[in-house]
Amino acid sequence: MKVSEIALFQGLSNVELSKLLGRLTKRRLHAGEALFEQGDFGESMFIIEHGEAQLYSQVGDTRQPLAVLGQGDSLGEMALLTGETRSATVVALGEMALYEIDRETFDRLIAEHPSISAYFIRMLSRRLTATNGQLHETLQTKSEWVLQELTELPEPLDRIVLWLAELPAASSALIDAAFHCRMDEEYAKHPAFAKLAFHDADESAGGAGRYRIQPAFKKELSDRGTQRFGEEGKRVWREEAARFYRARQHWAELAELYADAGDWPEALETADQAAASHAPNNEGTLLLFEAFRACPPMLMSEYPAVLEKWLAASRTLDPEAGLRMLEDVTACLLGQGETGQLPHLYERGADLCRQLGDNERAMTYLRMAEDAADPHDRTSTRGYELTRQELAVRRNREKAERARKLAGGPWAGWTSAIAAALCMLLFIYLPPVGELSRHGMIFIGIGIAAVLLWIVNIVPDYIVALGMVLLWVLGGLIEPEQALSGFASPTWLYMIFIMALSAAITRSGILYRFSLHALKRFPPHYRGQLWGIVAGGIVLNPLIPSSSAKVSLGVPIARTLSESMGFRDRSGGAAGLGLAAMIFYGFTAPFLLTGSYTNTMAYGLVPSAPGVSWLSWALYALPGFIVFAAVMLGVLSFMFRGTTAAKPIEAGVLDEQLRLLGPLAKAERISLLTVIGCIVLMMLQPMHGIDGTWILMGGFAVLVLSGTLDRNAVMTGIDWTFLLFLGVAFSFANAAEALGISAALSNYLGAHMEAFIASPTLFLCAVIGLSFLVTLIVRDDPAVILLVTALVPLAEKAGIDPWIAVFMILLSTDPFFFTYQSPTYLTAYYSSEEKAFSHRQGQLVALFYGAAVVLVAVLSVPYWRWLGLIHGS
Repeated sequence: MKVSEIALFQGLSNVELSKLLGRLTKRRLHAGEALFEQGDFGESMFIIEHGEAQLYSQVGDTRQPLAVLGQGDSLGEMALLTGETRSATVVALGEMALYEIDRETFDRLIAEHPSISAYFIRMLSRRLTATNGQLHETLQTKSEWVLQELTELPEPLDRIVLWLAELPAASSALIDAAFHCRMDEEYAKHPAFAKLAFHDADESAGGAGRYRIQPAFKKELSDRGTQRFGEEGKRVWREEAARFYRARQHWAELAELYADAGDWPEALETADQAAASHAPNNEGTLLLFEAFRACPPMLMSEYPAVLEKWLAASRTLDPEAGLRMLEDVTACLLGQGETGQLPHLYERGADLCRQLGDNERAMTYLRMAEDAADPHDRTSTRGYELTRQELAVRRNREKAERARKLAGGPWAGWTSAIAAALCMLLFIYLPPVGELSRHGMIFIGIGIAAVLLWIVNIVPDYIVALGMVLLWVLGGLIEPEQALSGFASPTWLYMIFIMALSAAITRSGILYRFSLHALKRFPPHYRGQLWGIVAGGIVLNPLIPSSSAKVSLGVPIARTLSESMGFRDRSGGAAGLGLAAMIFYGFTAPFLLTGSYTNTMAYGLVPSAPGVSWLSWALYALPGFIVFAAVMLGVLSFMFRGTTAAKPIEAGVLDEQLRLLGPLAKAERISLLTVIGCIVLMMLQPMHGIDGTWILMGGFAVLVLSGTLDRNAVMTGIDWTFLLFLGVAFSFANAAEALGISAALSNYLGAHMEAFIASPTLFLCAVIGLSFLVTLIVRDDPAVILLVTALVPLAEKAGIDPWIAVFMILLSTDPFFFTYQSPTYLTAYYSSEEKAFSHRQGQLVALFYGAAVVLVAVLSVPYWRWLGLIHGS
């Protein structure tokens, strides 16, 4: 049996199933072998993959059979839910294979997936009813008791009881019409009637009230009715009830009657009439909702009005049941290729999620509604899964963003705004310093004011950047064309196209598949999977130009592996795998041009810098990468030496995870070939001479024309706010050079750093140290802009190529000595739900990361000098 066919996991997507599979343990039993004994302490539950198991109640030395469970059934969950010992003995009837779910995984499933919680509620309710019946009362005893109570009732009450057993319920009006008696008066006179049936006095379906048989006695009473009146008599009773409801247009009761008999086409037709009637909105709402809980989703999808009314009722009565029905119906519609209802259904799903307080899942449904509204978009299960992944990444980034803020609250915003305003006024009235002009002084004042706002991080970075442009132009510092020149640079276009390619490959889902393939090719023990993570990070580094996106993928995979091996949260094994994923998925980005958006941005801030091809960048950084990788691997191996897995990755688990993902989809193939083609062409740039911007533009065109990238993907997959910030950053560099600020700053720093300029090694170490200090206050892209603007001109004076200075700044502006310094670190930390490693473990690695960066600079200097990138002493 495939894991995707197990009822417990029906609410999970294929990607979630694939990740879950890595946390399950396979158990095998031979015929007659006990899985556990009644009274044992239980720390796990099981799902039968194939075979059958007999459940026994143990009374002394006697075993009383309770039930036989088969393929897909779950067992052992009672011990996990109640904390008590095993309530039964389980013995294999033949060869059996089971999936074992330990307590930690079980608790996570219950917490993260409402559909699984609902499954256990339904299953336990059924099982407890059946088990209690078998343990405390035999069928013969119950039948005898029911017969005794029935004989105490006079005519026609005994016949009314048998008649009620064939109906879901009956109103007082129906009983009075069928038997010519005042039911409400008779019910009060006869206690035996009240034992077998009960009265819904406040039923919303209309009438004074409804009567129904107690569920525990319905089967016995139905069998007794068959003995006395035969199947034909019982059929006549149902037909008479139907005629009564139809004549009075009691559509809700009539639909319930058909549903109870399993006649779903008639039930839905009748409910459709009820939905179209002009009855009050609450007329029969509860009745119809309960009656159609078991309606087949395929049939429900054919009656949109009934489905709409049922989902609307579920909002207040049972939102989780509403979501289950909605997901089943949408799956049916997708299977039939009927997508017209999907936008509205997904919006209804968002509403149900908000009712449950699950705002993130609501965002998933809203995104799916947008996708479904576009006829050119892929409305598929894969799209749904990937949307959920993207929202998980967004959630982790939001957590990381909150953690990065040094201060919060309105007072911080007002304080920074006042300080920024005072700073600008100060530089307006201060006399020019050194080689600076009046306009240069004002420009610096505006820049420092922007930095103050960036430090507090209250106002979005791009709003602050656009405010700078506004002040430059209104203050007459530079012409509007020059203020917006950054938006006309090829590098800015390059960023658009590389983001578009990144969006295509991220949405395709191929990254997760690649990581699984990388892990599959390494041994299943801890050290082998550690190397698999390293290899996966290296392979994926050039494909996604975002460190945060890569660690959002790599660290959860590492956590899944650690769970599969039995490592506890934040243990040596979990931390080793998690930190390896963080380092090699996120912190190796500066070693390749397409490893991060920031690489292109930083080099684009140097107007006079010579062009650097993709291959040149990789060759320049290659020795540094070898040094960096060797140091970090050595540190991780030493810190977590002696780590062994409690259990290796089971053979076939990765295969099953890949099988769940299915074959490569069209979007995956096109995205992969396009990205690889672009990278290959950029590597061959010295041969054909075509700039990388125009290569990526060609790739972008291929993705759009093939339908892999649609309008919605372009709008949501490209970070347009970052591009606004980036355009201003490029304009900032151009303006600083035009106003003579870069030259003045270079001369000023040169006069105070002569000792460092004399030695390239010392200069690069100074750059690293200064970068580490700056990131204590200014972080991320603003820090890169400040350091590149200030230090690259100085590096050129020291005979160091601009690429080297930019490269070392990129390596040095993402340290994580303090957690708030690095967005990459924070994204990795929250991507594992704070369970892969602790801040203490991370900060210890951060110290060695800093040492590795210094070693990269020191050991690469001879190589760079050999390449001609460093001149002079």
